[in-house]
Amino acid sequence: MTRQLLSAAALAATLFAGLAAPAQAALYRIDGAVDYGPLDGSTISGSVGFEDPAAGYDGSLELNSFTLDFAGHRYTLDMADADILPLAWFSGGSLLGVDLSFVTGDPFVQPLLQLVAGFGSASEAYLAYDTTGAGTEGLGSLVFTEVTQDVPEPAGPALVMAALAAAALARRRRPA
Repeated sequence: MTRQLLSAAALAATLFAGLAAPAQAALYRIDGAVDYGPLDGSTISGSVGFEDPAAGYDGSLELNSFTLDFAGHRYTLDMADADILPLAWFSGGSLLGVDLSFVTGDPFVQPLLQLVAGFGSASEAYLAYDTTGAGTEGLGSLVFTEVTQDVPEPAGPALVMAALAAAALARRRRPA
């Protein structure tokens, strides 16, 4: 009987640990448009993710996800230049933008890009692109919008534990 209760408690603890929320990650949508250059009017869209910074955080965090669609091409974090650490920059807990480069490869096949964080606010963040290999030939403005993510209901793990306890009690009271 005691062994059954211990087994039920161990199972409940294992399930509860599996349902516990992982480290919170922040996800932002990226939208924008080219303001200058031969691709003027082209749209920019994507997303960027990183660990959620503490309130009032000043500094940078390494990116853990990134996708960007621009000029008919998709750019991902694994395509970024290895020489430049992809970072999200913050001031007072507010996102200023990201520093990320895609400057290796053939610009005639896929435009070379550089995303630059703002210095005082996210409204200063921009994208620079090159389609010829001759250097920056166009610029685009970027807007970062936080994506709210569903937070697990705290009662969920408690309900699982209550159901397991009820099952253990019912089994215990059943005549042999």
